[in-house]
Amino acid sequence: MAIDLAGRRVLVTGASLGIGRETALAFAAAHCRVVLTYREHRTEAEEAARRCLGLGAAQAEAVQLDQSDERSVVALADFVRDRFGGLDVLVNNAGVISWQPFREQTPTDLDEQVGVNLLGVMKVTWHLLPLLTDAVVVVGSTASLHSSHTPPPYVATKWGVRGFVKALAVEYPGLRIVAVHPTVTATRMNDMRGMAPERVARVIVRVAAGEIDVESGGDVDLRDHGDASAD
Repeated sequence: MAIDLAGRRVLVTGASLGIGRETALAFAAAHCRVVLTYREHRTEAEEAARRCLGLGAAQAEAVQLDQSDERSVVALADFVRDRFGGLDVLVNNAGVISWQPFREQTPTDLDEQVGVNLLGVMKVTWHLLPLLTDAVVVVGSTASLHSSHTPPPYVATKWGVRGFVKALAVEYPGLRIVAVHPTVTATRMNDMRGMAPERVARVIVRVAAGEIDVESGGDVDLRDHGDASAD
């Protein structure tokens, strides 16, 4: 059943650029209150927050987050509780990748990808779950749906996230918990090659609004959604 997103409190991680920024803007255009997190790109995140206000968001705040750092995640949860009084929709989007072949990656590369893409998603979700009312949307990857030439450490984190979504949905039947899987998207991670991030953002917002028929714990494959504005 579709819901009206107006006034809903939405947090999007990794929202200074790419898919995260376009997702925050799309929620703002639906008149949501938006928290945008960034790791390094403060100027870009603050500009995105200003754009959110211009699109109709009643409130838009940019907050620094290193989701591999427990203290940073705790500070984010405190901010959301204090400034927003809770949260309706969490979009776990932030992620990192090393494009080097597996044996050319360092243990630090492995730790960072697992720490951000998998453990970071779990930590952010763990701290924000007590504040959540509606939905968790996790940005996965079609690399977790088929064999892939993407480097194995990144693929492993996305398979892990997909399993996390399925198991979490069983534990929390009162929430809608869904993984959205883009294919190659035109972001800095992919040298601006691939599908438009706006297309991914539209699907994420439609999932949050209950407009796409997917059960909690399920997967939304962007390859099945053509022009997301016209589904």
